This record gives sequence, structure tokens and C-alpha cells, in this order.
Amino acid sequence: MKVPLINFDYELDLFEKNYESLLIEHVKKGEFIGGESVGTFEEDLRNYLNVEHVITVGNGTDALLISLLSLDLEKKEVIVPSFSFFATSEAVVQAGLIPIFVDIDSSNCNIDVDKIEEKITPNTGAILPVHLFGNSANMKKILDIAKNYDLKVVEDVAQAFGSEFNKKKLGTIGDIGCFSFFPTKTLGAYGDGGAVCTNSDIFSERVKMYKNHGAKTKYFNEVFGYNSRLDSVQASILKLKLQKIDHWISNRVDAGKYYDMHLNGIKNLALLKNKNSTFNYYSILIKQGKRDSLKDFLLRNGISVAIYYPNTLPSLPAHSSKESFPVSEKVCTEILSLPIWPGIQQSQLDYVIELIHKFFNK
Repeated sequence: MKVPLINFDYELDLFEKNYESLLIEHVKKGEFIGGESVGTFEEDLRNYLNVEHVITVGNGTDALLISLLSLDLEKKEVIVPSFSFFATSEAVVQAGLIPIFVDIDSSNCNIDVDKIEEKITPNTGAILPVHLFGNSANMKKILDIAKNYDLKVVEDVAQAFGSEFNKKKLGTIGDIGCFSFFPTKTLGAYGDGGAVCTNSDIFSERVKMYKNHGAKTKYFNEVFGYNSRLDSVQASILKLKLQKIDHWISNRVDAGKYYDMHLNGIKNLALLKNKNSTFNYYSILIKQGKRDSLKDFLLRNGISVAIYYPNTLPSLPAHSSKESFPVSEKVCTEILSLPIWPGIQQSQLDYVIELIHKFFNK
């Protein structure tokens, strides 16, 4: 049996005819950039998230960068986790700000909220939590800290679309939420795409300005901005997929919990605390230096796996920090992500589970 990391057949089975007519309609209308389809998707997403403003952008990295610029921070340091995709810290630097790294909690791979305050200085302006693998960071503690120190909060929700914290959708809890619609995300386009959401009228207007060459009014450019747009075809695809997203998330959760149930208790394999997770990825920790051996064993037997992520952010050449982050560094040697998507079959899950048990029993 072959088990890919992700498969899109379940979407094609449902929407193939819709996709054909959708593309033809866009060609006939000549609508490729902006237009009605982008506006209606933004409105649908605004209603789904129950937030005041949704502004689509070209990709998730742009969402982070433009959001940070829109805060107009006087204090330039931004608290970020030391374990994430590079876009998190890259956007901070590109916005002219300084990333201040904090180690993570190994139980969910999100920022360790008990270590944030020790990194706050008189120059700290914001906290940027990343909700990794579909798991929510502890937003209550983060908001309490932000309130005490008068900090802004920007949520990176690239891997946690639809996840909730205290019955509120992630991305709507802080000052600004940033989404990616990269194809492998829970709500994914068939190309690049992203969005920013906020309940602030001021931040919303700034985001719209920065995404459109720094202009609120056409040909009247107030700042140096970006050309960051979600194209119309992708907007129509995302609007269509949004109609099924809760069903697909439910399937992801069922698959994630099935893994949890059947992998629990294996010696040298640690499960994450997947509380309220939407399982954008299903990641486990492999102890005693056995991660790479398990990875190779699964690959040889037709199971695709991935390592998110092999290096901490501060250790990357772009940052070249000498500071130690022991939990993140250890997780980088242990993390392994298994196949998961809404259409994964139980036989595929069983095959993955069977081989993992076989590896550890051997």
C-alpha cells in the first residue's frame, strides 16, 4: 500500500464539475484579479470567523508582513517562538522589527507562555504566537501578558484554520490574525493565497493600504506598500471549499484522534496534547534517536512522512543566533509528521499504525 502525506482526490470527486465551470466563467467574464469573487469570499470568510474585517492577500507570508507593518509599532521587538516555519521570523525582520525568540512547550510545540515575560524589555511591542500543527497556543495567558505590558498580539494561524480557543476561532482573538491558503493547509487554494482578519477599523484600513502599493485611493500612494492580491480564480475555489470546511475538519479530527488512540502507549513515541486541534498536520515525537530510522522504515514501506521542522529559527543562517533553546532543539531531532487529510481511509490509517507498531516491536 502507498500512503501519501496528503491527497486531493476527495476534493476533485466532489467539485470536479464545479471547477470546470468556474474557470470557464472567469474567462468569459474576464475576471482574474479582484472583482466580485474576491469580495464574496472575503464576506463568507468574515461570517465564518465571526470577525469584523477580512482582507485577502497574496500569501501567508504577506499576511504576516503586512499585519506587522499595519501595527505601526514604535517598540521594535516582537516575541516569537523559536520553533516554526521561517516565514514567522522572516516577516518580522522584513517589517523592520526584531524577533525575540522564546522556547516552546514540548507538549504541543507552541510557544511556552511561562517563558515570555522573561524576554520582555522596554522595547517590546508585540507577541506573535504560532498555532502549530492545528493546536492552539495558550491565548488566555498571552492576552493577559499583552494587557499587562501594553503589547499587540498577531496570531499566525497558517496551520490552524478552524481551530478554536475558548469557543473563539483562532485569528480573531488577538489584534490581527494571519492565514495562509497554501494548498496543503486545512483551507487550501490551488496556488498561493492568504488573508488578514481583525476587529480593528484602523488596522483594517492600514492592511488594505499596504497590500495595494500603499494607496487607499488609486494613484495616491501614501507609503511604500506591496502588490499582494488573492487572484479571482483562487477566491472562487476557496469560496467553494469553505462550504465543506467544517465537514472536512471533522474528518481530520476523526483521523487525528484515531492515530492518538492507536499510537498511545508506544515506548519511545510521545503524542502531542492535541486539545481542540484541527490536525493540519499529525505530528509525533520519536525518542532515543530513533526518529530517522522510523522515517526511513516508513518511506521504504510506501508511507510518506515529513519533518516540520529540522532546525530552530534562531539557529538558521539568516538569524545565526548563539542563544540556546533546548526544548526546540530537542524537538527538531524528534518531530515526525504522518499522513493526514480529510479523505484518508481507515485502511490507510491502519497501515501506518501497523507499521509503526512493527518498527517499535522489532
